[in-house]
Amino acid sequence: MIEELLRKRLIFVTGKGGVGKSTIAAALGSLGARRGLKVLLVEVDGKGDVGSMLGLTETSFTPKRAAENLWVMEMDTEAALAEYLRIYVKVPFISKFPGLGKIFDFVSTAAPGVREILVIGKLCYEVRQNTYDLIVVDPPASGHVISQLGVAGDVGQLIQLGLVKNQTEWMLEILADPERSVALLVATPEETPIEEALDLAGRLRAETPVHLEGAVVNRRFVGPMASVETEVVDVIRTFGDSIAGLNEVLAASDLFERICDRHDRNLRLFIDQLGPSLRVATVGEYFGTLEAQELLDEVAEVLEVELW
Repeated sequence: MIEELLRKRLIFVTGKGGVGKSTIAAALGSLGARRGLKVLLVEVDGKGDVGSMLGLTETSFTPKRAAENLWVMEMDTEAALAEYLRIYVKVPFISKFPGLGKIFDFVSTAAPGVREILVIGKLCYEVRQNTYDLIVVDPPASGHVISQLGVAGDVGQLIQLGLVKNQTEWMLEILADPERSVALLVATPEETPIEEALDLAGRLRAETPVHLEGAVVNRRFVGPMASVETEVVDVIRTFGDSIAGLNEVLAASDLFERICDRHDRNLRLFIDQLGPSLRVATVGEYFGTLEAQELLDEVAEVLEVELW
């Protein structure tokens, strides 16, 4: 049931670029907000896709209200560093320090993982503060999310002392708790995206503490036609040469059937390779022109039925 998923505190919507993970993240956040949850949508890569889909002209590190119960935030690692120093190191007015950007660039270059730990740290901090009922994250595509989700454990192993050790311990507790933090995988039903999604699923399980909860196969062509429809098409074929353009229409119908068959095969492969313990939801391809909010509403309705 969707209620089970929405009881989580932190959901990472992962996948390769171009599969619609931003749309799924925005629809999932909108669904949670409509059910009365206070939701924060976080876009990590800074493209602004999530905010624009929800009607915001711009987003920033300070959350902006997009709808009732729904806020959108754009991750900013320099701002996250300033917030961290203000909260944990007790440095007041640090965000106004003119050299902070240069210091941050130097530190993040000299110490790989700093940017990632700030991103994950900010998300876990919001979970711990209980400011929101649900945080839905649209992270960078594919492999980049692995470095972010795995960084707390990596840093914790490298630095076993002081403030850093204490910080990574509570972050790992949140990330590794499947009742609080999960990943939701998004793919499209084509061969390459399915292969990359399966690879990402393996890496999520092997290299990060975050539990893989399930997957969404997006933009699926649904078919084939019912038997009575097939019979009608067979009759229509007899008029192909006598009606201008009819053969082209029939060829398009045949192509659609082949795409549906291919999507079905790839979906079965994906489900089989992921394993029986994971639920896989499907969202169909939407033809024609829909406004962004209309599309999100349509996808949210499908997720409400399909997910858990």
